[in-house]
Amino acid sequence: MAQIIYKQNLKMISNKNIFDPSETQVPSDWPYRKNSKMVRVDNFLWHAQIFENVKKKQRPFFFLIHGTGGAVHSWRHTVETLYAEADLIAIDLPGHGFTQETDKIDYSLATIARLLKNLIEVLEIEIIDLVIGHSAGAAIAIELCIQTHSKKIKHLIGLNPSLVPPPASYNFLLNPLIKPIASSNGFTSFLSLITQNTSLIENLLSSTGSKLNLEQEKLYKRILAKNDHLKGAIKFMASTNLFELLDKSRNLKTKSTFILGKEDPWIQIEPLKKIIEKYFPNSQVIENSGGHLMHETHSLKISDQILKIFNES
Repeated sequence: MAQIIYKQNLKMISNKNIFDPSETQVPSDWPYRKNSKMVRVDNFLWHAQIFENVKKKQRPFFFLIHGTGGAVHSWRHTVETLYAEADLIAIDLPGHGFTQETDKIDYSLATIARLLKNLIEVLEIEIIDLVIGHSAGAAIAIELCIQTHSKKIKHLIGLNPSLVPPPASYNFLLNPLIKPIASSNGFTSFLSLITQNTSLIENLLSSTGSKLNLEQEKLYKRILAKNDHLKGAIKFMASTNLFELLDKSRNLKTKSTFILGKEDPWIQIEPLKKIIEKYFPNSQVIENSGGHLMHETHSLKISDQILKIFNES
């Protein structure tokens, strides 16, 4: 695993706002724990994993955004290849993983993108050569590119972008009438208990069309057993307005590429291709074999594709 090394010449965050996490903030055995930092921005305490190579200057910089219900661990094997050619930052989204908030905010795409802008500004990141988003993380990346007006982000890559409605079986979580119940402590505590004592997580992961190994499943079980993580994921799902994002897509000026999994039952490829053709007509589309979590099950292939796209752009 790569270990964080800070460059003297990089503009990062001041020491008073960045620090090593405690054991209660990030478990000591979490993947790439040595790269973990807590970053204080306003009323948020972000969990970020930072990968920098002190021996090589002028390396490109990639920013990684996971999808709903995920966390930085979902990039575990992807970063192994990407780090060979670029410096990276992967973050836990609000309400996910080990990022902490002190204020109750809405989890709309626009709000989360604004919070990410604040994080990027505090980190004094001047240019993002490539933002990579998976699933709903791709939708956030699009919103972030729109808000920054292409001033900071050169290229966007969306992996199985969540630009079509989710499966019907999950619609109840998105129903505004259900939202207050679904995001309540009692409801998420109940779900958390179920995830620890039933095969719910195995069935959920299996429904993605991606076959994870036992170690990958274990990480999802651990993160989904956290009440705050479950509540954040459900709240984010309930707050996402894809129609609003698509309506703003005409304002996207950033060069974009979408990598789609042919066997993704969550975001089916044919409806997704129609959405991309209509709202993102200038985007490149690449089709792969694989399910919704193909960046985890086929990490080397996806990483190589990402680097090829970047090097050819």
